[in-house]
Amino acid sequence: MATSADYVGANCPYCGAIDSIETDEARGEAACTECATVIAMGLEENIATRWEKEATFADVDRDDWRDAEGSGNEIGRAKAKNVGLTREEAAAAAAGLLRRPTQSSKFFDTAQYGKTKLHPRQSRALETLFRLSRRRDEVILQEAIALAKRFVGYRRERGVRVEHQTEVAAACLMLAAEHHGQPIPLGEMRVLDPSLRDVESRRHEIINEANLSDEVAKLEKKMAPNLIHYYLQLLQLPLVHYEQPCLALFQAIRNCEVQHGPGAVELAALVEAEKVVMAVLLARTAPQLQWANRPPVAAEPSAATVYSIFASNAHIQPQRVLKIMRVGGMVLPSIVEEFNQLIVLPTFATATVRKMGEAVDLTPSPPVLASAAGTKPEVRADEDNENSTATAKVTPHEATAGVKRRRSHSPSPPAPPSPTR
Repeated sequence: MATSADYVGANCPYCGAIDSIETDEARGEAACTECATVIAMGLEENIATRWEKEATFADVDRDDWRDAEGSGNEIGRAKAKNVGLTREEAAAAAAGLLRRPTQSSKFFDTAQYGKTKLHPRQSRALETLFRLSRRRDEVILQEAIALAKRFVGYRRERGVRVEHQTEVAAACLMLAAEHHGQPIPLGEMRVLDPSLRDVESRRHEIINEANLSDEVAKLEKKMAPNLIHYYLQLLQLPLVHYEQPCLALFQAIRNCEVQHGPGAVELAALVEAEKVVMAVLLARTAPQLQWANRPPVAAEPSAATVYSIFASNAHIQPQRVLKIMRVGGMVLPSIVEEFNQLIVLPTFATATVRKMGEAVDLTPSPPVLASAAGTKPEVRADEDNENSTATAKVTPHEATAGVKRRRSHSPSPPAPPSPTR
């Protein structure tokens, strides 16, 4: 039977509103917030967040704790994973730009602590945060669970008590999502669960005790490009037109924070994820930024509408998005100047052409044009001399036919004149 988790992130089938379905697990209903239409009734309570009346801390040592609720969780996650792609994601997949998890090297060794039992609160926090984040790849959740088992098992071996179960679950999910190219910023995680406290401290503890310092340092370099890719998919923007300009715009924003201009201090106070938000939204709404093949901005919705849609889909507070864009408006002239210098570099300009399927530059260099223009008249002059010699011995009809065939360079001889009787 369907559960409320099946309608999370769905669109209204009646009015077509995007991400407008809200569920009431107590009533077992799902309704649209735009047209107030009840979409479904009689839904079962989500297994991942169901309250277990008899659950105690002793259940952690039970061997069948995960097996008892594993079947229902697997079914629910399978449905969420098999949700159809959007039109933009299908186009990106056809162009080879949709990033999917690959068989990369393991983040850590999972064999040593594979049988460690997690606290029910931590297991449910992992399930709930993964479902709310709308990351569709099941491997992210499985790796987050394995990382939590490693951290908990390592501490139990040394007799150290594991506290802050929800914060540990959030940190493990963030690390697993970064490993698979779908990072979850801390600001988004706090919107998903406002009760979270010091997640950064738990993150550092997991990295140190699991010996992941080198791996995480490599992942941090890829965080901004992966987050740009994910945000562009949320806004349903063409990746072939926006991804490389957004990367150049993000670099321009980082260059402007070291300058001594208006808004530089406020810009330097933003974290990397907020600068990514600024880059994506400026590329979407700022008409001062121009590059090749950019869709017209005038035909798109207003900036306020774009900010509201993005804040809802990306799980960011609308007030925070407005504050980020106010800072972006203060430094926009400097950003435009830096962007115009970066977008013409081969790092950003030619990469867009290659992603569109063109492997070579279509604009020839001036020396090639000059040499081609210099040799072309000589060939024509030789051909005119040969044709003038040939036309001196033929009839005017044959001469006219020869001139027409000379333009197409046809290898077949001219047709003989019809005999006269």
